[in-house]
Amino acid sequence: MAIKINVNRKDQEALSHLLAKIGYGYQRRKFHCTVGFIEKAIPSEESASFGQNIAQALQEFLENEPCFYEVDQAAHLFGRVITFLPTTTSQENLKKINTWVSDKVQEISKGRWRLNKESLPESYIPHFTLWHTRRPDRRFKKLKEFAETHPTYHLSQAAYVIFN
Repeated sequence: MAIKINVNRKDQEALSHLLAKIGYGYQRRKFHCTVGFIEKAIPSEESASFGQNIAQALQEFLENEPCFYEVDQAAHLFGRVITFLPTTTSQENLKKINTWVSDKVQEISKGRWRLNKESLPESYIPHFTLWHTRRPDRRFKKLKEFAETHPTYHLSQAAYVIFN
């Protein structure tokens, strides 16, 4: 299970139009920043209720502490995705949320589940996936130039995704 915060609707549209303008093609996907992955599979009979509980708790957290993702740069990560990386300030805020999520996962699950090692607070690297590709092409240069303007996106909708 992935725990994420989606970009608000207005910024979703702005990002889709930006990517289309650069040549990546319009996307209907929800742009987001993942704030944690659960280490092991949650039993199917519990996954939906756990996901709803953690998303609801995270949404309440976000209502008290709004979250904005300020872009520092565009990057090609993990040999497969083009991403936006956050500024130092945004990264610090996202790491704070990640720590909160880590604690809340253990609290809600009564210690049965925890975040995987890549998304534990000690190793969490916030990023914003834009496009899947093994090799960036000429469009990537335009995206990097755009990232230098440091656009900011409102992360406002807590959500979860169950992987089968």
